[in-house]
Amino acid sequence: MLKKILLFCVALGLVGILGVYLIVQSVKSGLPQLITVKDYQPLLVSQVYDRNNKKIGEFFRERRTLVPYDKIPKNLINAFLAAEDDQFFSHKGINPQAIFRAALANLRAGRSVQGGSTITQQVAKTLLLSSEKTLTRKLRDILLAIEMEKNLSKEDILFLYLNQIYFGQGAYGVEQAAQTYYRKPVSKLTLSEMAILAGLPQAPSRYSPVSNPLRAKERQIYVLRRMADVGYVSKEESEAAIQEPVKVYVRENYEEYAPFYLETVRQLLVNQLGEDMVLDKGLKIYTSLDLTKQMAAQDSVKEGLKSLDKRQGYRGPSKNLSDEDAIEEFLKENQKKLISDFTPERTILPDGKFADIVPVKSAQDEKLHPLLPPYIKLKDTVNGVVEKVDDTLGLVYVKLPETRGVIDIETMTWARKPDSEARYDLAAIKKPSEALKKGDVILVKVVADQFSSTRLASKKKGAPTAAAPDLSKFVGLELDQEPLVEGALISFDQDNQDVLAMVGGSNFAKSEFNRAIQAPRQTGSAFKAIVYASALEKGYTPATPIMDAPIVYEEGGAADDAEGQGDMKVWKPSNHSKSFGGDILFRNALVKSLNIPTVKIIEDVGVPWSMEYARRLGIYSPLNPDFTLALGSSSVTLYEMTKAFAEFGRLGKRLSPLLIHKVDDANGKNILKTVSLDARFDKEIKTINDGFEERRKAFLEAMNDPAKVEEMKKKEGKNAKLDPSIFFQDADQLIRPSTAYVMTTLLKGVVEDAGGTGGRARAVGREVAGKTGSTNNYFDAWFIGYSPQISTGVWVGFDKEKSLGKGEVGGRSALPIWVDYMKAAHEGLPQMTFPVPDGIVFANIDSETGKLASASTKKIIRQAFVEGTEPTAASNKAEEATDFYKQDLSE
Repeated sequence: MLKKILLFCVALGLVGILGVYLIVQSVKSGLPQLITVKDYQPLLVSQVYDRNNKKIGEFFRERRTLVPYDKIPKNLINAFLAAEDDQFFSHKGINPQAIFRAALANLRAGRSVQGGSTITQQVAKTLLLSSEKTLTRKLRDILLAIEMEKNLSKEDILFLYLNQIYFGQGAYGVEQAAQTYYRKPVSKLTLSEMAILAGLPQAPSRYSPVSNPLRAKERQIYVLRRMADVGYVSKEESEAAIQEPVKVYVRENYEEYAPFYLETVRQLLVNQLGEDMVLDKGLKIYTSLDLTKQMAAQDSVKEGLKSLDKRQGYRGPSKNLSDEDAIEEFLKENQKKLISDFTPERTILPDGKFADIVPVKSAQDEKLHPLLPPYIKLKDTVNGVVEKVDDTLGLVYVKLPETRGVIDIETMTWARKPDSEARYDLAAIKKPSEALKKGDVILVKVVADQFSSTRLASKKKGAPTAAAPDLSKFVGLELDQEPLVEGALISFDQDNQDVLAMVGGSNFAKSEFNRAIQAPRQTGSAFKAIVYASALEKGYTPATPIMDAPIVYEEGGAADDAEGQGDMKVWKPSNHSKSFGGDILFRNALVKSLNIPTVKIIEDVGVPWSMEYARRLGIYSPLNPDFTLALGSSSVTLYEMTKAFAEFGRLGKRLSPLLIHKVDDANGKNILKTVSLDARFDKEIKTINDGFEERRKAFLEAMNDPAKVEEMKKKEGKNAKLDPSIFFQDADQLIRPSTAYVMTTLLKGVVEDAGGTGGRARAVGREVAGKTGSTNNYFDAWFIGYSPQISTGVWVGFDKEKSLGKGEVGGRSALPIWVDYMKAAHEGLPQMTFPVPDGIVFANIDSETGKLASASTKKIIRQAFVEGTEPTAASNKAEEATDFYKQDLSE
């Protein structure tokens, strides 16, 4: 009987062993294929640079930068071994003792409190297995770890481990972690910094030195003391590192630099290379952006939208605080936020707490800005609390963290209640109490280190004023508010075609919609430039006279049918000023942006021809095939319009805006050359360009047979498809250089002539040309212009169309943004004039008659003409006498 029991037990044992063997073999057969270091292809960060090689952004799924094993400091490796697996160099992939110890600890705690995995097992799990918590997965990582130890060296396993693991804050691998938390490479880390990193893999969020400094410190102490226990460092070195303060950094936010531009680059590259390549392969992307100009563009748009927003009225304070304790608490919290935003640095003290951030004021700042704390700078916009409103002196006293300021009524007369029907300059407030009261929480802009007021200074010279505190102890402030209106800007290098700057809206975090390239809006008078250019090819010259008089267009059936009902549509265009001036020169009609002459021009040259011309210049948006096209009734993107204007400045040469100069892979091998922003709109552009190219080739072929050209012209009439004014040997020559230059001189007149709608552009201080644009009811405002070096377009409006406010035309709403940006963009560039092509002559003409200037000419204009179209005669004596008597009678 005993013998039978023993045999049964032996058989049972053998069956059990066989079962375990079969299970192990089954699990083993399902293991993934082992990798070697050569096979290791982790997800890497793709880095984006501007055209001066300044880093402007990153694309990634996992932020990782590979570092070779021999470049990793020995102490950093030892810190990880002490924290995770001090028996690493002696075991064969698993550590039974550690597994047993962890199981016992977990059993006692009644939950999982300790792990027994070796570094090899962690590599197996991270690289090749899922993170599910099951016995099968655990068996798989044990078996895989054993196999890895047979096929990889210990150094190779550590290389994989240290480059693969996650450290929090979006950082993968030790090199990226060092850059993220300390802004230095691993080779420069101190022992105390290394210990913090080594403590992170177990729970990156729980032990984050940025968000949980106390726990990070506790974990650091554990790692350092384990290093001493194991013998990697001495006890003295360990304790010294524990007492050492550690400086950590909040992650850098590249979205502040060029968010709309970066997103456009990402979308284009994903389309051309695929998402995995862009986000995972560590590409080096070199773009056309000029970071300095981009920051200037963002500042210009921000300030311009704020100015416009103020002209719409004041929407009121965010809240009112009546309790003094509540005010002090608000200012304290505000101070913390300002200080936090001021510096990205945090210092972890030996007790695990962050050191109080005490911004140090430099001696120079103390001298130049004595009343401002170091975390508030000139031009900053900050929250403050109104502590007193003085209507007698017209002052508002405002409390800020660690300082006080004053707003002068002169700077806040705009703060009326919003009313789009009232002109801002006719609805000014007269007393600060009309807008503010004590306890109001308001946004203010710091404009001066010390308050001063010419208004109060002039009062002191006259009648005595009410007593006031020493105003020299207050900083100068202006009432401010965040704008609701949107705007966009895009800028090109006229020479190399780089996209220098792109601003797609006021706030990328609120809306990623890129208004610079995605928003078709009515162009208003800006489109007139294209219509006038098309007319120059149909016999018009800058001196052609056009009648500026009322006209009415009727379309449809009779005004009244037999029953008194009619379907006739009547369109009666008028000038913005609602007045008419009689005969006016072609150039002056454009300079003054008159509607009636423009409509007469398009009526004469034909809508199809103007549409054709617009297409040739790169306009691909749908166009209204009627006379309203001339006044900008069609909705076109800022991108298209700015390109067209830039081509005038390039003497008719095509502009293919470069977004990307080149893309290299992680090994430095080039995988993509230049990419044009046009690729983003290939679907819209290709059909148009292919059609023109086919016709261009047919035209060049027909040029060898003049009879064929005449035959085709007769067949197709005045809108002949084979037009020598838009087809040339050079496929990138879109219009005649002479026509483009004459247009540039006309658009210079918009800026330089008295009465020109773009007069404010003279403030750039360089030779520039451009055109304003405004739409009905002030829904959209444009200014598009260029210098010999840079072309830039600006649009302003609401996403959901509504009035910008009475009188908010392009010259008031968009042009100031353009001017501010162009001033900054031209810093350091030489003064240049527009190049004059062959076939251009200049003539001094009478600004009223368009004929050659004579002795009686009141105003002489130096005007460019296409050779052969210039006037050849001056006004005759009868005309001079008529002009004299006209002048006499008008006086």
